[in-house]
Amino acid sequence: MWSSLPIDLVDSIEESLVLYIDKVRLRCVCSSWRSHLQKLSNHSVGPWLLLPDNLGSKTCGFWNPLEKNVYKLDLPEAGDQIVFKGSDHGWVVIHDNKDVIYALNPLTGARVWLPPRSKFPDIREYNAHNQDNEYQIWEGILAGYNFTEYYSLGANHVRNGLLQKVVFSSSPACSDFVAVAIFGEFAKLAYCKCGDDKWSFLDEDVFLMEDLLFHGGQLYGVQHQGRLVVLDNIMNVGSNSCPKPKFKEIVPKPKRMLFDKLYLYWSSSGLIMVRRDIEYDGVDGYDEYGDQIITIETVGFEIFKLDTIAQTWCEVKSLGDDVLFLGSNSTISFSALDFPSYKRNCIYFSDTQLNFKIKLGTGRDLDVGAFSLDEEKFEHFGAYVGDSKSVWPYPIWVVPNPFN
Repeated sequence: MWSSLPIDLVDSIEESLVLYIDKVRLRCVCSSWRSHLQKLSNHSVGPWLLLPDNLGSKTCGFWNPLEKNVYKLDLPEAGDQIVFKGSDHGWVVIHDNKDVIYALNPLTGARVWLPPRSKFPDIREYNAHNQDNEYQIWEGILAGYNFTEYYSLGANHVRNGLLQKVVFSSSPACSDFVAVAIFGEFAKLAYCKCGDDKWSFLDEDVFLMEDLLFHGGQLYGVQHQGRLVVLDNIMNVGSNSCPKPKFKEIVPKPKRMLFDKLYLYWSSSGLIMVRRDIEYDGVDGYDEYGDQIITIETVGFEIFKLDTIAQTWCEVKSLGDDVLFLGSNSTISFSALDFPSYKRNCIYFSDTQLNFKIKLGTGRDLDVGAFSLDEEKFEHFGAYVGDSKSVWPYPIWVVPNPFN
């Protein structure tokens, strides 16, 4: 057993290692080594891209955007049956086609089980044996509608399109976390707390949500077109002191329509919203339901800062020294002063579930790259683990963390 190796020998191995990834691998050998060795600083490494391998493979890879190298990672969960539905605190949210949702630390293999998709408020009934019609979905989930009609959908369709993103208030390893999901046809919100067996509505009047951000004990949300709302005391949601949580409006829907993808992050100067300008390349075939498969490409970004006095978004032309990582993950940001290898005022982006219907082996490049606001220039990355240009599941940014 590796755990029986003398500790002084483990220390000697640690001292001989130079690369951060090798130090991470050393700590992943066994729990006793991980608890003995000094904790690595999160500032030792920036976000890496978790990538799929070839069809049917149980191997993923961490792609380092600085080194342009892929470090292979055995991941039993990998394959064409899963989709990444969020990344937060070093954990990845995985949704498979068997109704299961859980958070996974890809370095340690630790899992935290979340309530299944069938336990969301929009599900009337789930039958795993009713192939291609496993879910019965309530119609009229907008506020004020009665749940009187329903329709059936297959597990793949629900997995791919009706769970957009999951974010956490803290690491899923903590016993007091709150998870909030954007879900359903109208992008509404549901939450669960550690140990819950179902997802509950989080303010039924709020829908068409684009992104969420936990900050300072509050939950911020930006809706389609740029309306900003906030929920206070998010950690008390579901308790007697907060039985029916209600969001407050901070910024009303702007006069200028802000379409495409919107993201939130908190900078040293306040709350920032990023608009990702997406160009639709055209039809790339049809899926199993006869719907057109539309491919997309990121063509630009706009930055807006919250004016708390005027309660509006003000466009700014620079992120300053900040570096952003956008995608299906919770937005990751840091200062290039702390990571000198990264370009300041730069946005790294990954493919999103907008391309979820693209099949493996099509040869289509992923919508993954970096955009320099200083140079107004794109750099597109050809990031793949295998040799077939896999695009399933779509990749996601993760900050490797074997301790969280």
